[in-house]
Amino acid sequence: MRIIKYMTEALHKAKKKMSPIIEVLLRQIYFTGVEAFPIIIFSGLLIGLIIVLQIMSITGTGSSSIIGKILLVIVLKEIGPLFTGLIILTRSGSAIVTELATMKLGREIYYIEAMGIKPEVYLLKPRLYGVTFSALVLCVYFQLAALFGGVFIASFLMGVSFSENMNALFDQFYLKDVAIAFLKSLLFGFAICLICIWHGISVKKSPTEIPQRTTKALTGGIFFLFLIDVIIDFITKMI
Repeated sequence: MRIIKYMTEALHKAKKKMSPIIEVLLRQIYFTGVEAFPIIIFSGLLIGLIIVLQIMSITGTGSSSIIGKILLVIVLKEIGPLFTGLIILTRSGSAIVTELATMKLGREIYYIEAMGIKPEVYLLKPRLYGVTFSALVLCVYFQLAALFGGVFIASFLMGVSFSENMNALFDQFYLKDVAIAFLKSLLFGFAICLICIWHGISVKKSPTEIPQRTTKALTGGIFFLFLIDVIIDFITKMI
């Protein structure tokens, strides 16, 4: 009990000494990354199961190497970053638009400027960095969950041990695919937050603009996610 008490007191003291900008950054990371963790894991497991079931419906039971190669390519290079980006966009992106739009209509941003605080430093950059970092971390967890779920169902249906399928999966593992996945997740997170910030601070006078801007941010974000995905895939194919 004393240890918990000391840890709580230490956290309160650290919070008092914490910079307001760092506090906003950590809150954004907590909301975007930590609170979305269960959704990411559960979605990743289901996606992995679905991918392997579809592969087997086309190729039959096949071999562990074929299933592992297809699973890695789909999860690492495509589904992992894209699906993670969509979850962040619909969950955190809409929240950013609504929050910033409400603050602007309530003149909170104006009061922040009047106090000599730059809104881009206090409100915009922490959200941009927090969402971008969270996108990378969540993408990794999504991919791990999807690969685990895929290998699990493949082992169950093929009657092959889990360790054997995992070894076959790692034999198809390339660092280039991981680098592409990391690049996509970072660009997706950055683009999502940038679009949502722009729409959030673009409201004028009416509260009815908030749902309109949120809808535009979501549709625009989806478009740019697919556009960035296509551009990166095209560039990597040319290299």
